[in-house]
Amino acid sequence: MFNEFDPLAAKQALNTEVAINAMKREIQNILDSYVGWFDPFCELAQNALDSLEERIGETSESFSPALRVLINIAENTLTVSDNGTGLTKDKYQQFLAPSFSFKSGNTRGHKGVGATYLAYGFNYIQIATKTPDFTAVGKMTDARKWLTDENPAGNPKVFPDGSGAQDSHFAHFDRGVSVSLRFDPTTRPGNLSWLRANTADQWMTILRLKTGIGAIFPDERIAITVEVVDSTGQITRAVQQGVKYLWPHEIVRHSVSLRDLEATQKRLFDRYGAGFRMPAAMSNLDAIFDTFTVANLEERITLEEGEKAICSQYDPTIYFCFTYSAKVWPEFNEGLGLRQGQTVLAPGIQIAANNMPQGEIVQVPLRRNIGRQNQIHIVVHLRNCRSDLGRKGFQREVVEFSQSVARKLIDRPIQRQRPNLRPVTGARSDLARQSAVDDWKDEFAKHEGDHPLTINNENFFIPTRRISLTSLPTREQDVIALFNQLLAGGVMRGIQIMATNERFTYDGMYRVVFDEPLQNHIFDAERNPLGVLEDYVREVGVFRSKPKIMEYKYSLDALIEDLQSGDKNSNDIDLVVVWESGSDYEDNYHITSLLDPDNLSERQYHGVTHVMTNVNTGQREMDLIVLQELVEFLNDPNGTVQRQKRKYEVDLLLEE
Repeated sequence: MFNEFDPLAAKQALNTEVAINAMKREIQNILDSYVGWFDPFCELAQNALDSLEERIGETSESFSPALRVLINIAENTLTVSDNGTGLTKDKYQQFLAPSFSFKSGNTRGHKGVGATYLAYGFNYIQIATKTPDFTAVGKMTDARKWLTDENPAGNPKVFPDGSGAQDSHFAHFDRGVSVSLRFDPTTRPGNLSWLRANTADQWMTILRLKTGIGAIFPDERIAITVEVVDSTGQITRAVQQGVKYLWPHEIVRHSVSLRDLEATQKRLFDRYGAGFRMPAAMSNLDAIFDTFTVANLEERITLEEGEKAICSQYDPTIYFCFTYSAKVWPEFNEGLGLRQGQTVLAPGIQIAANNMPQGEIVQVPLRRNIGRQNQIHIVVHLRNCRSDLGRKGFQREVVEFSQSVARKLIDRPIQRQRPNLRPVTGARSDLARQSAVDDWKDEFAKHEGDHPLTINNENFFIPTRRISLTSLPTREQDVIALFNQLLAGGVMRGIQIMATNERFTYDGMYRVVFDEPLQNHIFDAERNPLGVLEDYVREVGVFRSKPKIMEYKYSLDALIEDLQSGDKNSNDIDLVVVWESGSDYEDNYHITSLLDPDNLSERQYHGVTHVMTNVNTGQREMDLIVLQELVEFLNDPNGTVQRQKRKYEVDLLLEE
């Protein structure tokens, strides 16, 4: 048992108002360094794990290490219990004081600020402890309010709590600590229900990504139990043997390590030469992953001298998972069922130290193909390294090292393996979707036959050398209007519009046509710059295709977003008409400009300005008409061609 005590008395004698205010400022500085929603979960988990590992290391007795996390959404409380070493009476009365720590450099937290954050960052904390010589349950209330109270009635104190530990299961532990926090509108988090994580399975996933329960180097000895009471009082439990990070390659269906890919390629090359084909088990992958030591890393990328110094100092271990599409992350987060827009697993760099993820995700700064930064999740674990005060982040040189390594991995070894990833087509192809598309095509083909539109008057549609649209497009409707004026004016002659549709998945339907006189479709640099090579026109002859599907967008970026979200499928789309090409296509596609006469042989019908190809498979995905660049081309052909070469061929030149 114990008498009530002031945790601050362990730090120094507070006899004056000046001393008390100085201590308050010190505590407030500590609290200000904790900005994350999951910070209390992290601190409680790391303290429990340190205690468990200390007991494992110092005893020969047989015991089963256990860590319990209780999340009571109905009461807005968080409790973490362990059966580790427990706190002696002296430690119990000292550990909440600012910068007062009993931890060694081998533990997860050794800055002496975490316990202060827990004690004074909230208005309710209960600490229960058991050791062979000391057992106690105490609570402190209104400590956070005390910090901002200019005339407090004394310092907050820890009083004995006769109600017992919040975690009733703690009674079954022979030793250990159980700490409970209650949240309120002045704390962060303020309300546990805000996240809309209502089950133990959801929280187990979150804790594996955000706390020390997601250990970078697994320890199978520690049993983890997560118990959640939702707002209605319903209880769910999840149990996991061992602490281990939720590696992204575990959440996808088909992944292979980089080293297995490299070994298979070498074996097949040695046997068959350069024309070998990868087996199905190594193709159409959802993700490529691996974990590298410094030695593994230096076999694949070149490290600068400063980066080698970081490696010598911190002995990093680097894990990466590169996915076939950026949509893997939002699909996982949405599938977790959290509040809309909340992200617990994201692309980027997760820096880790002391065997746990720490700080926020850092973006990978690519210089080209920047969309690929959204396809990779990298964990950089550094030994003998600590984050800044609280959880603000790591030293600048550590962050820059992590970013540089991530960029080099993407640009070199991962880039070489991209053809083994599955192509991005948008929504999965299935019979129901294809049947609906076919029915739509048949419906409008019949409508076209039953209700043809013709105007037989030679006085109309004489070229006026101008268009009726007087300003540059600013939205999709402008794109549609300009495109149809260019069609009617004969600028594009290989397309006939069958239908537009605001209810179906896609915007419209068209046919490719080669009609008489065929001379109208043949390329001429001055008189018919959007034409097709004469040999191709003569070979095809008079032609009218089956119905094809088209899309209108102001920017191609909007279509790429639809493909990544699964709203649309690239296998269905034949032609896209846009004002601008944007940049998001660079993630998975390459654009070839047909305005460049060097690529003229790839234009298959009159009016197409560009072709978009899948960089993984080399498959021609869809034709493009980029109106902004078409207008520039018609006004300044030579200058536009040079700009097209710089814009669309620069990546190819860099890769060579």
